[in-house]
Amino acid sequence: MLTNRSTALRLAVACTAALLPLANAGAVLAAPRAVTADRPSPPTAWWDLETYPGSTQAQALADRQPALGGDTPLTGSGITWQDDAHLLGDQSVAFDGASSYLTASPTALNTADTFSLAAWVRLTDTSVSRVFASKAGSGQATLSVGYDRTTNRWEVRMPSKTGKGGKWSIARSVSAPQPGLWTHLAVVHDVTARTVTLWVNGVDEATVAKVTAVNDPTGEVRVGRGDTAWWQGNLADLRVYERALVTQDFTGWSADDPASGGFDEPGLLRPVQVGMWQFEAATPCYDVTIDDPTLCAAQDGTGFNRRLALTQGADIVAGHRGNALALDDTHWIDDPSDPHYGEATREYARTQSKVADPQNPVWQDAPVLRTDQSFSVATWVRLDPARGAQTVLSQDAAGGSAFRVAWEPVDGGRWVFGVPADPAAPNDATSTSATAPATGADQWHQLVAVLDATHRQVRLHVDGVLVGTADLNAAWQPRQSAGSLLVGRTTTPAGPAEWLYGQVDDLGAYQGALSAADVQGLFADQRV
Repeated sequence: MLTNRSTALRLAVACTAALLPLANAGAVLAAPRAVTADRPSPPTAWWDLETYPGSTQAQALADRQPALGGDTPLTGSGITWQDDAHLLGDQSVAFDGASSYLTASPTALNTADTFSLAAWVRLTDTSVSRVFASKAGSGQATLSVGYDRTTNRWEVRMPSKTGKGGKWSIARSVSAPQPGLWTHLAVVHDVTARTVTLWVNGVDEATVAKVTAVNDPTGEVRVGRGDTAWWQGNLADLRVYERALVTQDFTGWSADDPASGGFDEPGLLRPVQVGMWQFEAATPCYDVTIDDPTLCAAQDGTGFNRRLALTQGADIVAGHRGNALALDDTHWIDDPSDPHYGEATREYARTQSKVADPQNPVWQDAPVLRTDQSFSVATWVRLDPARGAQTVLSQDAAGGSAFRVAWEPVDGGRWVFGVPADPAAPNDATSTSATAPATGADQWHQLVAVLDATHRQVRLHVDGVLVGTADLNAAWQPRQSAGSLLVGRTTTPAGPAEWLYGQVDDLGAYQGALSAADVQGLFADQRV
């Protein structure tokens, strides 16, 4: 099963490197570093730069790998913490573009040797050049990574000497930065090949050759600034490696890959799971007026702890595997003497977050996903096609829904992932839809919908297979919708519509675009 990045496998199988013979009797060997055995080496320094449920701001600045590269925490100057910048319910470090930055020990990065530096970045201002990471040097930085205003491209710069008169090695991206969107950037310096490569969202967009690199052993690692340029925006998941990253590091390592050492490892681009509802401990909703927060709800299996609130009459039944949420238009009670027997209902579920005192929580309707960034939703569903058009999942927005995953009675039945440019006009020419034939909709099927904001594309997967893609309409612009994630209906300008008559199981929400391999793995894990 896909897991939250904060709880993903962090442990390395380590061994101590053997000491080499002294070339000089007076030389001093640095303390040996731990290295991984039989698998790709993990980062030697790793900073989250954002809080997750249960973690603190101090932990977000701590080095997650103190045993591998030495303990190199980040210390701050003028930074702030921004709510919900990356994930709803977390805080991310924010840089003001003028004076805020972080530093780590010079030992965290040796720019003269082979290394990789990778991070998620969010740039919010392009009026001047910006640097999000650098290594200080005598006279000038030995590494600068960020945004170049003149070319409007991502850029990495490395000089051949610390003083004046050196040669610059500069790699610039092919793609232009998209302000406000989270982007994954990585720099790889291969001292043997004498190359520097700039990776953007897992694609090696630029490589420069004949690189001569230098390192100042007293120069701090700087996050959020260069020599004169300052970062404006946010950063997350910053990692330093003492090796060159390869494609599998971004997409994920498979145990079948001989170079993996027999381990499955999530890639750097793996989305964060921000919601999971499997309905095993969920309770049917008999009467919403009963004041008991454990009733009429399905609890979240992630640390974000957002629940699905069920409307009256929603039932919990045997599902695809384990329990499932069952929705129709009649209360589930089967006792003729009960006052709710035969009661007509409008059934659906919506996400809620806790507010107020955790010991006496108040649940409030709240979103799960940032719809202005890449996101994915996945669920298993079966429904009654005789009931007409039905929405499985949607997210409320002003005047309508930010997206809908639905079944439509068109051409014998089809699945659809629809994204309007304007939620208040879901059916106009600016809406985008990825569709696929729906065979046997009354049987269990896994649906996965992906909005890739970076590539402006929507994708629809059915039972682990990519079956529909569409480019987002030019009128669509990133927009955060403040409404709940809904199960079992959509919202139109005229009101709620397309009520679901069926069952839903294994519902997951992910911040980020699931890859085809991610979807196939999820399907293989959940199929029975």
